Amino acid sequence: MENSQEEQLESQIVTLYKEKEELESEIGTSDIDLIIKEFESLEKELSYLYSFKENYRKVPTNSIQIESIRAAYIPNHRFHKNNTR
Repeated sequence: MENSQEEQLESQIVTLYKEKEELESEIGTSDIDLIIKEFESLEKELSYLYSFKENYRKVPTNSIQIESIRAAYIPNHRFHKNNTR
């Protein structure tokens, strides 16, 4: 019975180290604080991008006079309500 517990603990430790190595290989760290901080930063950036998408509309540049770019973002409030995307 004692040997079985030792084997289980050893197996768990081996698995934890494999997961740690995988994290370090894939994302460059296994430090949970850094991973959480990066996740929160990405979440804030995604929220910003969604709010940008809600408040601006991409229009073809042939709708407005601009040279050397293909599209521009215009705040939605600058459009009439009857315009569609």
